[in-house]
Amino acid sequence: MERKTHGRHSEVLAPRRTPRRTPAGSRRPAAKVLFTAMAVLAAVSVLAGVLFVAGRDHAQPVRIAAANSSMPLFGSSVGFEGLAQTTAQFGQMPIVRVYYPGLPAANAWDGGVAGANHSAVIVSFKALPTDILSGADDATLTHFFDTAPTGHPIYYSYYHEPEDNIADGQFTLADYKAAWARVVALADAARNPDLHSTLILMSWDLVKASGRDWKSYLPGGGIISTLGWDAYPVGSATNVNPQPTEPADFMGPCIAASESVGLPYGFAEFGLSTTTGRAAWMTEVGNYLMSSGALFATVFNGVAEYPTLQLTDQASQDVWKGFVAESAQAQSNLGSSPPTPAPSSPVAAPTPASPAPTADAGWLTGLTLSPVQFAGTGNNHTTISFRIGQAADVTVLVLAADGTVVRQIAKPAHAAGQVAVPYYGFADVGARLPAGSYRVLVVASNASGSASAETTLTLSAP
Repeated sequence: MERKTHGRHSEVLAPRRTPRRTPAGSRRPAAKVLFTAMAVLAAVSVLAGVLFVAGRDHAQPVRIAAANSSMPLFGSSVGFEGLAQTTAQFGQMPIVRVYYPGLPAANAWDGGVAGANHSAVIVSFKALPTDILSGADDATLTHFFDTAPTGHPIYYSYYHEPEDNIADGQFTLADYKAAWARVVALADAARNPDLHSTLILMSWDLVKASGRDWKSYLPGGGIISTLGWDAYPVGSATNVNPQPTEPADFMGPCIAASESVGLPYGFAEFGLSTTTGRAAWMTEVGNYLMSSGALFATVFNGVAEYPTLQLTDQASQDVWKGFVAESAQAQSNLGSSPPTPAPSSPVAAPTPASPAPTADAGWLTGLTLSPVQFAGTGNNHTTISFRIGQAADVTVLVLAADGTVVRQIAKPAHAAGQVAVPYYGFADVGARLPAGSYRVLVVASNASGSASAETTLTLSAP
């Protein structure tokens, strides 16, 4: 027998017949919007969530994905007794991840862990599908939904990561999906617009070797409003030779899968099971998430069974604390209106009624690369450094020779001052870029206008 705790729940199961999750390697398609003008001018609207870019002094047009400026809600997994400690590490979090090993507690929202942070929450609970379908749990779930607060999103998940349980014969897929329908019916009866049914799956499902079709777990009929993913880099789910994998490698396929069915998405778990290189990796993941379109991202901060996933090193804590602070500030700037699920589809940039104001280009200065040439092996990188004289939304673009944007890194609502962005030589789809010359274009914009600067990066053969 095996004590299963993967997926942060604990129960006795038969020996596992499927391997643990590993990083997904499929490609992430990106929506591209073609702009044919010959001058680069960006105007990012935080409220509209659209990035406008026109090329300047480029032989080829710039291709860029429409950018949603709504920053994800950043947070962490918590237990009631550990909330104070987690808040001390990361600051007041806009969202927390809460697990119930069974049905939710009667005081979940009033004195319980789900409501303790007074914020958005990703909350999961469990019961056998046969019990749900029998109506035995109706009263408990009705109370849970009826007493849920309003004013911030509640992403509730019935039996997150059910894949292994179904494979091991604990319950059938048909019963699981039918139980989801009953749970959602009980939630809908509460008439709380902040309750969002959230199916949480393993990113391992998206790897061909898993032998799984992730869509088979998705109940039909619009029962699920949001997809959540538990995604881990190479080796971290098993703590076997963990590697600081590029976020596009293990998160990108989850985004592509979600977009393929038109559902909004977020990351309910992620983490790196080693302190080696973790702070730099957390920076790269945070930057990736900010322009990913995800609604939320909560780092898994370890438990007794997974101590190596806990952010024990101060450097990593400080990195995530910074992203949490940016997320919290973004929500404050939007009038405390956190992002809510909306169908996931490309956003076309509208034509402005009048030309966007042009700021003094001198407020984006000192663009340098260190080094200007490197081999993108994943173990080295260049640091893209520059200074902005005003607070602005910043987007760093890496362009191929034909003007196609191969990598996009967004830093919304960045304070004035020095900016440093690491780049590892990979495309947005997670593939290593071939050797050659690339343009690095930096665009900064705010209400007063925009400024840009560019330089050349050379990738050498490994």
